[in-house]
Amino acid sequence: MFPDHLDLKLLKIVRSNVDNTVKYIFLSRGQIVEFSYINKKDGKDIICAPTQTSCNLGCKFCFLSDYDLVVRNLTPEEILFPVKYIVHDLGLLVRPHHNNVLLISFMGCGEPLLNIKNVVETCNRIINEFKENYGVVRFAVASLIPKIKLMRDFTEAVKKNAIPLKFHLSLHSPDPGVRKEIMPSADQISESIEMVKLFMSSTGNSAEIHYSLIDGINDREEDVAMLTKLLMGQGIPVKFLSYNEKPSLDFECSERVDYFRETLECEGVETEFYIPPGIDIGSSCGQFLMEYYEQYNKCKS
Repeated sequence: MFPDHLDLKLLKIVRSNVDNTVKYIFLSRGQIVEFSYINKKDGKDIICAPTQTSCNLGCKFCFLSDYDLVVRNLTPEEILFPVKYIVHDLGLLVRPHHNNVLLISFMGCGEPLLNIKNVVETCNRIINEFKENYGVVRFAVASLIPKIKLMRDFTEAVKKNAIPLKFHLSLHSPDPGVRKEIMPSADQISESIEMVKLFMSSTGNSAEIHYSLIDGINDREEDVAMLTKLLMGQGIPVKFLSYNEKPSLDFECSERVDYFRETLECEGVETEFYIPPGIDIGSSCGQFLMEYYEQYNKCKS
């Protein structure tokens, strides 16, 4: 299944007991790369893919921030061939697909904007690989925007290649001080919002904000006021994600989702609430099967 020159092998397949998520754990050039297949029974085959072998951006709530692992950008082949393996292993092409959607979500391990060239090439290759099998092949990218210039470069690349791709800004706080504390590598908030708007207008693609409410951290009265002021009239919807509590961090999931949603929607900001799948197998936002990373990805010396 894999080319001889590609140092890639399947280690394990792990199936969720709470939903239809299936995690595929591969070893590529001696490092762990995890992919997840998500099926919400809505006509979409969703594969969550990594863009790097780890991440060193230091977001507090991410499980990877507890480890100083070696970070390497994944090549297009290291992303494409696991996707092909999953599609064929699950028999996804056996059934009629003319009305089905293949969605490749770059929301796995790593920061996509630090690997723009390979992400864009991967998108083009996946389109060519599956355009005859699926009615629609599209993509999603989640990023905290580490540098404004990178977002500008990414927007230009998506536009030039006409990639059908939705952008998800990982915001998680409208307060610059709080966001810097929990997401130290993220660039300025206002400039990032402007870049999201530029992405939408320049490419014609959609975008949204990701926000996980954490008790006492980003769910205060001042937070909802700042968030409303930041997004009112911008045309960017907010997806509130159920926060996955991390054992090593004293953060707890907030119960104020309904209040935040009602407040924003009263000001014309669209919202939704989403519970990420595969929580029992490390497939939810910021979660990983860390025992495999500990064993294979090695800590920096």
